[in-house]
Amino acid sequence: MKVSYRRLMEGLRFLLLFITCTLLSYGIITLLADKFLPANPYHEPHGNAVKVVKVINTSQAQDFDGYVARLQLFFLTGE
Repeated sequence: MKVSYRRLMEGLRFLLLFITCTLLSYGIITLLADKFLPANPYHEPHGNAVKVVKVINTSQAQDFDGYVARLQLFFLTGE
């Protein structure tokens, strides 16, 4: 079975075009991600930020009961 030179060049040209388009689209997606996504989304906030999570001491019963009540409210309402 012989493969013609023209058929080989068509396949090579298709492969080259496919690789070029893949690299071009990857570059565009990378540029857009760098422009719109924050560099470090977990950095410490500045300004009038309020800490949302309070670490509780589980040795005290009232703290643990409040935590359980808040968790039940979360499961009921989803908030």
